Amino acid sequence: MRACVIRAAKDLCIQSWAEPELTTGEVRLDFAWGGICGSDLHYFQHGRVANSILREPMILGHEFSGYIREVGPGVVGLRPGMAVAVNPSRPCGRCDQCVAGLTHLCRNMRFMGSAAHFPHTHGGFCERPVVLAAQCIPLPEGVDLALAALSEPYAVALHAVALAQIPAGASVLVTGAGTIGSLVAVAARQAGAGRVIVTDIAEPALRRVHDVTGAETHLVGDAEASRAAETAIGEVDVVLEASGVGAALDMAIRCIRPRGRIVQVGFLPPETKLSLAGLLIREATLIGAYRFLGEFDEAVRQITTGVVDLAPFVTARFGMDQAEDAFAAAADRTRNVKVLLSFEG
Repeated sequence: MRACVIRAAKDLCIQSWAEPELTTGEVRLDFAWGGICGSDLHYFQHGRVANSILREPMILGHEFSGYIREVGPGVVGLRPGMAVAVNPSRPCGRCDQCVAGLTHLCRNMRFMGSAAHFPHTHGGFCERPVVLAAQCIPLPEGVDLALAALSEPYAVALHAVALAQIPAGASVLVTGAGTIGSLVAVAARQAGAGRVIVTDIAEPALRRVHDVTGAETHLVGDAEASRAAETAIGEVDVVLEASGVGAALDMAIRCIRPRGRIVQVGFLPPETKLSLAGLLIREATLIGAYRFLGEFDEAVRQITTGVVDLAPFVTARFGMDQAEDAFAAAADRTRNVKVLLSFEG
């Protein structure tokens, strides 16, 4: 079969890859659609994501959907032809975090498309990925599998919003209007937020999230927008920082009201320097958000039942033989939010 493989920074190829035999509890899929994530981009651009460093060729991709092609021994409830969204998490089920129900914090997590372990855990960007049956969420007939591929990033957004504990009608600031930030704004609206403010450095991204959520938007660096944003200083109930930029977290700390709550969703570079005095004088809470728990199933439900329409955030689609062009498009935040790949494209 063909697979989208990263071998080193800037060394991406579509190559032949051996198909593994199915073992107990596994299923083989026909790949439908996959979304390029920020971590996929990091592997392509830098050969690493933080401390997860490429040491061998690895199939990319952890946002994807497909059709059941074959079921292995012991699989029940799934049959060939069924459409599914795939949860890329593979927790061990045995460590203290798994036993406590915090499987997303598993100490031995084998997340698909990740170089955190060696051998690496291959992702789903191949013609016929093999996954555990437990990773598959069946989809209703007629569902757009391209949108179902957004279940993973939307689950990340839902988890961050759950940690934010947004009171009904609360004012919410979202910093960053990339994929996660945009989906966080959608999830915040669903959670009952009142005033939603979104900031970013890219005007097209802000226009898009405004059109979908009705959020108030501010272009970072624009003088008029900066003056308008000053009205939020010390008055925002909840901030969700999704840009992964230290200056945005500084702004979050300035904007949070006393005893407010800040959720850090974006990964901050290790060299980030911060002034945390504002947290102390306002007794604000700062909490990190990492991946998702049961929110994956909820993300699938909301997407497939039309509770949310994420189609406006799908800004480009490519065939897998155009993978390098697709990755270049995904890196261009002035034009794109979510870029999708398909072997049929």
